[in-house]
Amino acid sequence: MLANHEPDRNVEDLTNPEIYAAIRYLDAAETSAEVQNREARNREELRDDNAVVICVCLYVALLGCLAFVWLYLR
Repeated sequence: MLANHEPDRNVEDLTNPEIYAAIRYLDAAETSAEVQNREARNREELRDDNAVVICVCLYVALLGCLAFVWLYLR
């Protein structure tokens, strides 16, 4: 590991393109975190949607069973 923690260059020596490149690099990291958060929310919404579909299917199956029993007893 390097013992010298001082930067190699002075901040005042940076040119505008280098500063803009550093800003774009840092903004890209924030954007990827935002993308990960959006994907996590989408996965949660998908799980919620799947739960609704499963509940509706079980409800329809239960009604089908009740209709079959009603017709059988009739």
